Amino acid sequence: MSRAGSASESLILQMKNVRYEAPREEADPSALSKHEQAAWLVEDAFGGVFGGVDEARAKTRTQRQSYVLYENLNFPEALICVFALALVSFLEIPLWCLPNRKGVWAWEGHHALCRAPGHIYLSGIDYLPVGVTLLVEFVCVAYLAMLAGLEMGFGRLRVGASRLRVVATGLLAVDVIAFATCLVAGFAPEFRLAPYLRVALLVANVPEIYGAAEAVVVMLPKFFDVTSLLALTVVLFGWFAAITLDDYEFENREGVQVNQGFQSLGEAIYTMFFVATTADFPDQMLPSFTYDRAFGVFFAVFIIIAVFLFVELILAVVYNEYSDHVKGKISETFTNRAKGLKAAFELLSDHVADDGEHQISRESFEKLVAETNKVEKVPRVVADEVDFFFSIMDDDSSGAISKKEFYDVCNILQYSFKKVRTTSWVERTFPHLAAQDDFQAVRRFVHSPLLDAVTTGLLVVNAVVVLIESYLDLTDTLSSGGEEAFAAVEVLFSIGYMALLSAQLLVVPFDEFWLSLRNRFDFVVTVLLFATAIVWVWPTVHVSRDTLHRLTILRLLRLVSKLELLPRYRIIGECVVNMLPASVGIIGILYAAGAAWATLGVQLYGGLIYDGNEALEDTDYLDAKYDVLNCNDYAMSFISLFAFVTAGPFHEMIEAAEAVTSFPGSGYVYYISRLAARHVRRRDASVATTRPAL
Repeated sequence: MSRAGSASESLILQMKNVRYEAPREEADPSALSKHEQAAWLVEDAFGGVFGGVDEARAKTRTQRQSYVLYENLNFPEALICVFALALVSFLEIPLWCLPNRKGVWAWEGHHALCRAPGHIYLSGIDYLPVGVTLLVEFVCVAYLAMLAGLEMGFGRLRVGASRLRVVATGLLAVDVIAFATCLVAGFAPEFRLAPYLRVALLVANVPEIYGAAEAVVVMLPKFFDVTSLLALTVVLFGWFAAITLDDYEFENREGVQVNQGFQSLGEAIYTMFFVATTADFPDQMLPSFTYDRAFGVFFAVFIIIAVFLFVELILAVVYNEYSDHVKGKISETFTNRAKGLKAAFELLSDHVADDGEHQISRESFEKLVAETNKVEKVPRVVADEVDFFFSIMDDDSSGAISKKEFYDVCNILQYSFKKVRTTSWVERTFPHLAAQDDFQAVRRFVHSPLLDAVTTGLLVVNAVVVLIESYLDLTDTLSSGGEEAFAAVEVLFSIGYMALLSAQLLVVPFDEFWLSLRNRFDFVVTVLLFATAIVWVWPTVHVSRDTLHRLTILRLLRLVSKLELLPRYRIIGECVVNMLPASVGIIGILYAAGAAWATLGVQLYGGLIYDGNEALEDTDYLDAKYDVLNCNDYAMSFISLFAFVTAGPFHEMIEAAEAVTSFPGSGYVYYISRLAARHVRRRDASVATTRPAL
């Protein structure tokens, strides 16, 4: 064989032994690691959100940083800004009063700012200077705008609340800038979007309120279906009443027109509408009923159909729609949670069990926890608790987490455990003292039923003393010497309660004691009253006897908590406790709707309703002295609307609005729409608050 042949064979052999390697692609430094992607999926799973695996993989490190920063800056700072903006609505100068201000930073009385030719009623709130409220708006809007920018940066606008936050924040920023520009130019605008946008931000930033708003929106189509039938019933009965009473143009024996309220078709429909709301009923019936009792049958039939049948039908429709909505949201939340955890597991699984099942190793779990700890939304797991949480999830003690075990991660972290000490401070610090017989006697007393019996007995005696003192005070038979005697007795009670609290804290670890909300209340009240009693005894410090007496009443609330020992009251108490969380959302919706209408009322009728306005002369509104119920500022408008929707002076307030407005019919639209909104939310509130209690 030639030398050339040998060389070629050697080259071929070398080529066969060489393994081909594809060109390596450099890792994208902006891409998230699998643990960062999984952490984002787990964090979204806490809120029942799932955007898909592809979305998580497409996220960049910059977006992750924006997301972490947003979550850590969002709560509670955003809520503080939102509530501060809501407070501004009460404290800012009404727009119609702005031309009377002396300066941007001038502090002026409300009557100096809001002047009218006659006597005008205001809420009595001392308005803040427009510069102060504008500064608060600027700071809060700037902070919320920063959060909105971060939210847009990491791409969460698929969620309805996020879109509402971003849009409302942007519009509010424009409104604040425009308002400031008007003030600089010396112009006082008559309209602002800001009060409405503040309400929108409140709804968007409080999940309970936003959820209640979603429920209201979902049930509106069905609600309108039923109310359209009710409206048709009102029109038919109004038409029948109008054609029947049209010729009864004479007075009954009481001197009242028989067809009062039914002299035209429009007036008859208007009257029957308020009969359907039971407002002022039976006043609408009395003129015709006094003339002929047969008209009572007409009104009775209408009340049965409109009030009893349709009200129950509306409640049933609202209940069904609300229940379906809640079930759908719960199903969607848990479905998204399962999808998110499944995707996170597939990213993290780096271990294969003997049966071929994929699992997550301890190391991968620790890296996941390290990422979720960066976000305050997820309960933080400190380093010394990782073993504890891992052991809880690892049901089969295999040293790795299976898919089924990983699905419990949200429940375990969300309902995280609280570690408490098992020994009291005295036992840890002075063990020799804790070993003595006297300390053991205190321990037996605290852990025995005798402690509750002594506490209850002391509370009952204290309640009797307070009632006696209150009776003597109300009947003006309590002398100064008697006041001092009762004060001394209250000091003794404070010492007794403090002794019982000290006995508890001697043997019960404070961490364990503080877990109970009742214990927290007892601790705060006992310490507060004991400190007040000591200060009262101190000769150089004066504490009002009335102050001490009012604080003592707080202690009697502890006696009310003892009612839960009785089974019949325990059930009622549990129902009330279950209703309280559910009522947060609907109370927020009630406030939001009231705030929107109150703002509109100030912008429509502010400064127009007062005693001395010629347009209100000879009106029932002014004759009845209802001018104190007006829309001259935000707080007054709120109170007036509250009176209106709780069976207040319907006709008089509508009459006043129609008398002062330059837009005929706007008073009817404003108040009747407010009344209709009240019925929508009342049905929703009755379902939303009572359903969780059952």
